[in-house]
Amino acid sequence: AHHAGKCSYVVCVQNRNKSWGQPEAKHHTAFLVGKISSISLSQEADSEGRWIINISEYADISIPNMWDGNRNPVAYRSLEELNINLEDLQFHKLEQETDVLEETSKLEEKKLEKISIPEAKRLLANYFDVPQENISITINM
Repeated sequence: AHHAGKCSYVVCVQNRNKSWGQPEAKHHTAFLVGKISSISLSQEADSEGRWIINISEYADISIPNMWDGNRNPVAYRSLEELNINLEDLQFHKLEQETDVLEETSKLEEKKLEKISIPEAKRLLANYFDVPQENISITINM
C-alpha cells in the first residue's frame, strides 16, 4: 500500500492463468490504465493484508507482451518505461467512485475501532516503509 500510494497511475495486465473474473484481453496484454484515487484495505474475508487500488478514471489500451512472467503480481515501472503516453489516451470517469470511496472509508473506520496492536504495527510499518520491529506503540491511560 505504501509504494502503490506514491503512484499516480496503475496499468492492468491480463493473466489468464487464474480464473479471476471474465478475461477479455489476451494473456500478458495491458488492457487498462487507471488514475489512482486511493488505496484501501480489502474487506474480503480471505484477503487479510491485501490492498485494493481504487481508480477515479480509466483508459482502455491494448499493448501485448506487457508482462514478463514474474511471480509477483505487482511491479513498479514508469509509464515512460512501458512506452505509454498519457496524451495518447482517452480517460473516462467512473460514475460510482464517490459512493465506493465513502463506503470503503466507513468500513475502514469501523475496522480501525477494533484494531489490534500487532495489526496496527503492521499497517504503520507498511505505510512508513520500515520493518515492524521499528514500530513501537505506547498507550497512556
